[in-house]
Amino acid sequence: MRRARDAREWMSAASDGPATMLLLGIKDLKQINEHMGRSVGDKAIRRVGEQLRAFAAQQLSPVSFMARMPGREFMLVVKGNDVGRHTELAAQKLLEMVSSNLGDADAPLHVSARVAIALSQPGESRQQLVSRATQALADAYERKGQRFVIADSSKIAVSPDRAKLDAAMRSALAQRQIAIVLQPQFEVATGKLVGAEALARLVHPVLGEVSAGDLFASADRCDLREELSYHIQQEAIAIAAKWPAAFGHLRLAVNLGAEEMTDHYGARLLQSLTDAGFPPNRLTLELTEESLVRDLQLAAGQLELLRSKGVRIAVDDFGTGYSSLAYLKALPLDYLKIDKGMTPDIAGNGKDRIILRAIIAMTKALGLLIIAEGVEKPEELEMLKIEGCDYFQGFLRAPPLTPQEFAAMARDLV
Repeated sequence: MRRARDAREWMSAASDGPATMLLLGIKDLKQINEHMGRSVGDKAIRRVGEQLRAFAAQQLSPVSFMARMPGREFMLVVKGNDVGRHTELAAQKLLEMVSSNLGDADAPLHVSARVAIALSQPGESRQQLVSRATQALADAYERKGQRFVIADSSKIAVSPDRAKLDAAMRSALAQRQIAIVLQPQFEVATGKLVGAEALARLVHPVLGEVSAGDLFASADRCDLREELSYHIQQEAIAIAAKWPAAFGHLRLAVNLGAEEMTDHYGARLLQSLTDAGFPPNRLTLELTEESLVRDLQLAAGQLELLRSKGVRIAVDDFGTGYSSLAYLKALPLDYLKIDKGMTPDIAGNGKDRIILRAIIAMTKALGLLIIAEGVEKPEELEMLKIEGCDYFQGFLRAPPLTPQEFAAMARDLV
């Protein structure tokens, strides 16, 4: 398989006609290296490359270019861009192949992979095609359960140069310049403000506003995801700790990634709360289904420790992963967050609404509270109220706000 240098040369050459690009990334390579050893990580990369070559020979034709990219990604280019649904099915097949056991008989090895698909557009350079595929892969990494993403074809998008973005991310992290915005959360029945979810933003003087997907993809390349996520949690807790006494009923929600779930995570988070002076019983920890796949017992132990101190636990993006029911049974939980991609289904008809209604009923039966993400229309909120959803967030009431904007809104509502 060709190397990154060949890929750079391919990108710099002129386009030779329509093409379809598949960009595959090993989402959990860092965890494999840390918990199983770099030699196992290197084996995973080799085995994924072998599977990619086998896939190309069996599923796609004609393949015009294939290469190993820096870090954890692989590029595959097929001539023509009119393959449509066939490419989606091929991507699913590739994910099945890569997700199979890549280890030996006595040492199983599984990886979590993501695939981006980008169809070339008229007048688009190869570099621009790669940029769109890279952005789509970053989105796939962030969507927590959506294993492949088709790049936006409505416009030619140019993502920030990786080297510049990585340097900017490192600098911003070192100088604590990554900003926090707060997504307000409301009670469905009354519309009362109940808290906010903390999200990260980076506005760079040259690169402009860097998306969360690009930011965390950069942190992954630099092996700094854990540091970035920890920084975001610390900053958010420090902001909430300065809320006035009148905001004493408001909760703060922070996100948890897989790389942070260690034997020391709970103690570290509790120490951050103590240092900032923010009560643990006003914090909600939102974790994705994928965050727990590797060691469910470890996760349960850490979450029990946090809950014993008052921290509440939410499963984020419910409905996008494959182990939802197992987590509901095995983990100490307080909330379930319905993925924003499912929220529009609540106002629909037929099977979509039936499935969502069943999820809500099951959650209620388990004694959990429900938070709906991505609520944008009044009819969605009305149906959430009818179905018994407890809380919601989304552009219907408020977009993510700066800490100052959130405080101003909260003062008007308390």
